[in-house]
Amino acid sequence: MTGELTVGLLGAGMVAGVHAHAYRGSPGVRLVAVADPVPGKAERIADQHGAVVVADLVALLGLGVDVIDICTPPTTHADATIAALEAGRHVLCEKPVTRTMEEARRVLAVAAHAPGLLSIGQVARFGPDHRAAYDLATSGEIGRVRLLTHSTTSSLPGWSEGGWLADPASSGGPLLDQAVHSFDYARWVIGSPAVRVHCMAADSGVGPATYALSTVRYENGAIAHIECSWAHPASRGFRLAVEIVGTEGWVSWDYDHLMGGVMHLREGPAEWFDVLGDREFTHELRAFFDAVRAGGPAPVPAQEGVESLRTALAALESARTGRTVDLTTWEVP
Repeated sequence: MTGELTVGLLGAGMVAGVHAHAYRGSPGVRLVAVADPVPGKAERIADQHGAVVVADLVALLGLGVDVIDICTPPTTHADATIAALEAGRHVLCEKPVTRTMEEARRVLAVAAHAPGLLSIGQVARFGPDHRAAYDLATSGEIGRVRLLTHSTTSSLPGWSEGGWLADPASSGGPLLDQAVHSFDYARWVIGSPAVRVHCMAADSGVGPATYALSTVRYENGAIAHIECSWAHPASRGFRLAVEIVGTEGWVSWDYDHLMGGVMHLREGPAEWFDVLGDREFTHELRAFFDAVRAGGPAPVPAQEGVESLRTALAALESARTGRTVDLTTWEVP
């Protein structure tokens, strides 16, 4: 595909705003329209980027845009993705690919025969530090990867519309909403399927299983240790720490505070100054648009997004039951 790519943005929350900003890093891409069910919410993004506001996904599709960018809660991902693919559009769907495995199987069945490209928004793969470490690990410079530790800790995010993140049925809590990035990155770096998951989780004042430690064993013998939390003090910010240990060396890095700041206006929603908007998301969106123009492959194929979803769901099951989940035999309830 050549020429200008037009985008319809479904959702107008914090992540949608970061996506819209990141489009600017991809020449020849134009945001045409924004849709969100909350009255007045889409106007802020549309006004900033010269787009129009429409009612819903049906209206976005009616405009004939090339790409549908889905930035809505995960319980809506399956139906929106399927509708856009069946309409012949290219789709970027934010993580997790869906909320349940039943929904994921529906998406995979449609994506297998759809003319459009489907990529999942596993943005951690596109951060400069994450990507550089991946390149080191896969080049063999640190030998065979034996251990990967990935920690993301914060307070409960406060930007979700109606507080859906705090509802485990909607978000899956930090093990699904947040740690799915870690599970995806670990699988990508280690390069082998996850086979066993054991997770311990603690409740906190912000909800059940809001602090969790997961250990994942991979088919090639490597292990990953995944920490996630929404139970840390808000004043601590969002902290990320990563270590990758190989047979010939190791690499590590951390971010002491990912969110740069926030502006509260007398009226309207808070506006976050997110350093990721100029880093991971810009690279992610550029890779997706380049793939659309090239006819594929997707930067993060749907099947890989589903594998990360299944690992996160297994961690939730292990935390609930206290038992290790064998992914080679486990059937998601």
